[in-house]
Amino acid sequence: MDFALFLLVVLVSFVGSIQIGAVSLAVIQTTLNRSRSAGVWVALGGSIPEFIFSFIALKGLLFLQQNQMIIDWLNLLIIPIFLLLGLYNFFQKEGNGDEEAVIETSKNFDFAKGFSLGMLNPQLLPFWFFSLVYISKYFSINTLSAKYAFVLGTGVGAFGILVVFAQLTHLYHLRIRKILKNYSINRLMAFVFISLALIQAIKFFI
Repeated sequence: MDFALFLLVVLVSFVGSIQIGAVSLAVIQTTLNRSRSAGVWVALGGSIPEFIFSFIALKGLLFLQQNQMIIDWLNLLIIPIFLLLGLYNFFQKEGNGDEEAVIETSKNFDFAKGFSLGMLNPQLLPFWFFSLVYISKYFSINTLSAKYAFVLGTGVGAFGILVVFAQLTHLYHLRIRKILKNYSINRLMAFVFISLALIQAIKFFI
């Protein structure tokens, strides 16, 4: 039963993470500019917050209601983060995507970048709370093993789809670069991040 729960949560996390967001964009860009292994490190870092927020979701609705300020701050904090990422990408030099040897400091940086972007995702906590409410209709998540299965499945599913993004970007990077040959990949990413910042600001202040 716990294994079935684990597989279901993996599927929910996998499908829920398909939508393009800050972490998936960072994975794609890092893979294009650096290497597949660098993109996987971003993916690994970006998956860890899934464990954290799904564990918090297990605390229940009371925690969510009493800590609405946390979600509000995350919604606000992500705006300057997206803007800074946009400016960083705008001025960043293009890479060739041929680097396979990644030094230890780069791995730490890539991991930290994915982790930071994942932690600043204000949608994760509500997503896993409401997913938990729905899944609880069909599975009992009262035992410790069931809770472990739930939390573990969230991160595994997210990591899986992010690795798929890295793999597909690596396989088709020549075709992607050919399509975007008249455009700067970093400038396009800068435009996307700045657009996300504007959308987030509109949602927060309006």
